[in-house]
Amino acid sequence: MQGKEKISPSVNHSRSVMHRLLYAGKNPDMHCRDLVIAGREAAVYYADGFVSADFLQRYVIAPCQQMQPTDEDITLALKENIPGCDIVAAETYDEAVRQVMEGRAVVFVEGMACALGVDVRFFVRRGISPPLTERVVLGPHQGFNESIRDNITLIRRMLPVPGCIGEMRQIGSDIPMSLCVMYLEDAVDPEMLKRLKNRLDKLNVPHVLSLGVLEQLLEDRPRALFPQSLLTERPDRAVSMMLEGQIVLLLDGSPQALVLPVGIFHLLHTPDDTSERFIYGSFLRVIRLFGLLCALLLPGLFAAFTVFHPEALPVTLLTAVLESQAAMPLSIPAETFLMLMMFNLINEAGTRVPGIAGSTLGTVSGLILGQAAVEAKLVHPLLIIVVAVASLGSYAIPDYALRLAVRLAQLLGLAAGCLFGLYGMVLFCVAGLIRLCSLTSLGVPLMAPLSPPRRHHQDVLVRGPAWLQRPGSYLSRRMNFPGRMRGWDRRRHGGN
Repeated sequence: MQGKEKISPSVNHSRSVMHRLLYAGKNPDMHCRDLVIAGREAAVYYADGFVSADFLQRYVIAPCQQMQPTDEDITLALKENIPGCDIVAAETYDEAVRQVMEGRAVVFVEGMACALGVDVRFFVRRGISPPLTERVVLGPHQGFNESIRDNITLIRRMLPVPGCIGEMRQIGSDIPMSLCVMYLEDAVDPEMLKRLKNRLDKLNVPHVLSLGVLEQLLEDRPRALFPQSLLTERPDRAVSMMLEGQIVLLLDGSPQALVLPVGIFHLLHTPDDTSERFIYGSFLRVIRLFGLLCALLLPGLFAAFTVFHPEALPVTLLTAVLESQAAMPLSIPAETFLMLMMFNLINEAGTRVPGIAGSTLGTVSGLILGQAAVEAKLVHPLLIIVVAVASLGSYAIPDYALRLAVRLAQLLGLAAGCLFGLYGMVLFCVAGLIRLCSLTSLGVPLMAPLSPPRRHHQDVLVRGPAWLQRPGSYLSRRMNFPGRMRGWDRRRHGGN
């Protein structure tokens, strides 16, 4: 394993090894610049496109060429003469290659038994832009991009305190990627942080392509239907969760942040709820919960009532259903399943079609297919309304992973209603609640703080007024909630 070999003091030997490890004969963007530093033969390796040519010339090559012969240790002399740059020593050729691939310029000097990696990185990257998947109503219009350094900076600008910790580490055995574990020192639970670090240390994977892959490797129950973590593109949302004691993971190349642990209510919240007046925020949360229940239960309840319990329906509605059913070739369960699958197909097609054509395709396809199915007497007109309301309810869920989970659970609820009627729907709800209560996120119950009951502030299902909110949450070390926010006191200032 030549990559694990210690760096030789001979520049010629180092040059041959680096050429072989970097595949310099096949990769034209792997460059080697031969120099004379302090009267000694030297070589500088760098990857074209990863470094700034101006920084390389100004801060590495020019200072090195101006160095005079000296009896001082060459390593110390280089560090003293290279101005204003982050310099990292590499002891093995494997470390030197890794630094080149990270965008550093690696310097080898005759007689120096190590290499020095100089930070002159200048990647081509996307600028800071509004989030693409999380719409901003109130709040900063800044979203994460693919640069981990930019993402760390966005969080630190919103949390300009020394206690905002960002621990860097490498993940992936064959192709390492930079990972940053960010948390607020005064808020995070040490046991929870230790649990996450243990899981990261025990990962044995060759490469982690995205945060979605890392999410699957870290979750408590990989086969569970409901998500146990949260992905966000909004720095303000990541910061608000760090203030509550949660941990944020940033991966180089991923324009999102992974938040652990989370509860089911975090998946229903948006940062806009906090920025709005508590009455408006609470109303919108109730609307989202109502949409979730419609998406989850409405198709199953429709099938259960029409098939097993028609006597519970109003007479006029029952008469309309029975009259239309006489001309339909399919049963109500089959029609409901078919329409749900068609709406899911339309949604997926609209998502994959690029640009504004996607939303247009979804709207036009829904209208045309729905109208054509009713005119061809394939489905009930009432069924179109039921499926459309259920689909709208799923769109009201802010978290994409939870939305997909609800759509899958929707089919299970439909099966329960078609097979056992209302009794099946009750059994489906009870089994779903039991399953939710059994799930955990990084060891924290997913249904907390309601099950099991934990002390918390007034920001779970609905929002309390801002002047009654207290710092911290049930996930934080600040469990005693010292003090509370205080606003303008009308009584104290005479109403002026």
